[in-house]
This record gives sequence, C-alpha cells and structure tokens, in this order.
Amino acid sequence: MKRNLLAILTLALLTSSVANAAVIREFLPLPVTTTPGEWYLSDMRGAGTASIPDLTGLGGDLETNQPLPTGAALLTTDFNNGDKAEVGTFGNFGLAADVLTTGQIGYDYYKQTVASGNASAAPSIKLTLFAAGGTGDNFGTLVYEPTWNQPSGGSSIVPADAWQSVSIDSTTGSTDGTGTGGWWWTGGFGEANTAGGPPIRSLGEWASLFAANDPADFPNAQVVGISVGVGTFNQGQVGYFDKVSLSVPGGYNETFDFQAIPEPTSLALLGLGSLAMVTRRRR
Repeated sequence: MKRNLLAILTLALLTSSVANAAVIREFLPLPVTTTPGEWYLSDMRGAGTASIPDLTGLGGDLETNQPLPTGAALLTTDFNNGDKAEVGTFGNFGLAADVLTTGQIGYDYYKQTVASGNASAAPSIKLTLFAAGGTGDNFGTLVYEPTWNQPSGGSSIVPADAWQSVSIDSTTGSTDGTGTGGWWWTGGFGEANTAGGPPIRSLGEWASLFAANDPADFPNAQVVGISVGVGTFNQGQVGYFDKVSLSVPGGYNETFDFQAIPEPTSLALLGLGSLAMVTRRRR
C-alpha cells in the first residue's frame, strides 16, 4: 500500500489542474495512474462506503441548506473499528510552502445523528505533502478534524443534523500545539506522527516546523493530494460533504461540486430539449 501510494504521488507531480467549479458525479476505483480533477476511492476499509446521492426529498437541513445542488458526497462506517471511508483527488496543487502559508481551504460537512455512533467524529479534510526524490522522510498528511475545531476548543462533540461551513487559512488553529484547533500530522519532514491528537497546529505553524527540521526535503515538497474521510475507530458514521475548495494566490484555484448522477428520466428530458433546440436552429 505504501509503495502504491508513493507511485501515485510521484505521478501526481507530473500534472497539474487549474480550473474552476468542477462537477464530480462518481468516485472511481484507485488506479495506478490517476487523472487530475477526478476523485477516487482512496482508502476504503471494512464496511466503509462512499457515494454521491441525490438529496431531493430527504428534507430537513440536509436538503434545504445543501451547499451546492443537487446532491452531496456521503461517507458511512458500520460498527467496527476497522471501517474507514476516504475519497480523494491527486495532482500538483502547488508548492507546499506556498499552499500552507497563503492558501485558502474550504468545505462543508453534515453529520447525521446515529444511535450509538461516535459523537465526536465527522468528515475530515486532508492535505498530502510529497517531495520527489527525497531522503525517505519526504511525505505525510495533514488532517483537519472538526472535533478539534469546535468553538469550545479541544476535542468535543460535533454539531449534528445541520450543515457546517469551514473556511481555513494559514492561521486557523494557531495554538502552538496546545490542541485547541488546527491540524494533526501523520509524520514526515522531521516531525513525528501525532496519532490523531495533539500537537494540533495551524498550517503556517506546520510549515515553519517542516522548513526548520527538514531543510533538505521540505523546500521541494508539493501538495499532491486532497482528500475527505472518516477514519478508523469512528463507528456508526453517516457524514456528508460538499463544496471542497483550494485557492492559492497566483496558483491553483478550484471548487469541487459533488452532484448526483441525473435520473434516466431527467437525461431523456435533457436530450429532448437539446433535440428541439437543434431542430429550431435548422429551421
């Protein structure tokens, strides 16, 4: 798995995608070579699932306040600690030092109440960093979890049954590692794996540490993956997300809109409408 991930990250550096408002209708199986702009089933384990359902008719805040129509990404886990559901997109999103210090990241998520489910878990957003040709300590993933970023600070219960909008910049969670907001790190560039907890730091703080501790690799590191997931040991999760965005001044600028595949009837009506337009033009 580690070798496959490194191959994907290396290939991701060879391509880049700068666009605006990309519509995503399905999650593809993870291949050896990924295509920028596509989203993949990047880490699915046990009974974890990922899909893009239509929210029409579901009612409540889930339908009426959905960030972008029509539909949203859905991640679920069963009641087994080994279940995991993570989806992601790969490419060259820019120099890590630039993304972490000047980038703006956003996404919306919705946590559905499930009896006996983990009340602290919710879809988290992740950035994967990789320096090609590095020393071996040249990649890792930053994880922004809602449970560490509630107004009360520290690990706390995530609001349920209502859409939450998240906007993150380089200073979000600037707490000097006290664990009251920001990102945790899976290890690399001279910094240890924080194992899902403190030290929790802002992107700017992590960038400073990486630069100081690994001057050989970090200056060449790129952000090569954006993913959203519900990790292991988060049982009974039903979480939605949409409107994932990354904007870097003078660089990458994209918003991903997760939309359900239109029903066959809708496609037929669309086809008839297009045929009518062509007929009118010919006349």
